[in-house]
Amino acid sequence: MKTTSFFSAGAAVFFALVALSLPDGRLVGQWHGTDRFFGLNHEEGAAFHGEARYLEAQLTISADGTVRGRIGGAELSECTIEANRGWLGRMLHIKTDYIIRGKIAGRISTGSEAGVHRISAPLDFEGDQLAGSVFVIRGGLSYPYPFLRLQLARQ
Repeated sequence: MKTTSFFSAGAAVFFALVALSLPDGRLVGQWHGTDRFFGLNHEEGAAFHGEARYLEAQLTISADGTVRGRIGGAELSECTIEANRGWLGRMLHIKTDYIIRGKIAGRISTGSEAGVHRISAPLDFEGDQLAGSVFVIRGGLSYPYPFLRLQLARQ
């Protein structure tokens, strides 16, 4: 009898954790926006001489949490979206509701650094749009560098 209760409780916890790891159903679908690009690092940003550069961003978020798409001329790779905070974080205005983690491969814009870069993109809903920023993660003790402001509408 106790073994059955233990397994039932364990199964309930497992399925609750799986449900938490899947994206909010409102995220699933195709998203599009034209967003401001700041350069992949400080040197690129300075080379733009304050000139605003706008790039097209297209993302497809699947029900299993995978994210595919392009930002400018670069392609998203190995990206997933997940919950980034719970009710307490939301109440205290800490972090964002969602975060995309993965890589971006290629040259994002003319004159930008080519290659494969780890990225992080914290996002929130603003009305019916997704808004946030995309950061390049260099590793070590370096701070994540914001390179793109995202404002995405459902396609």
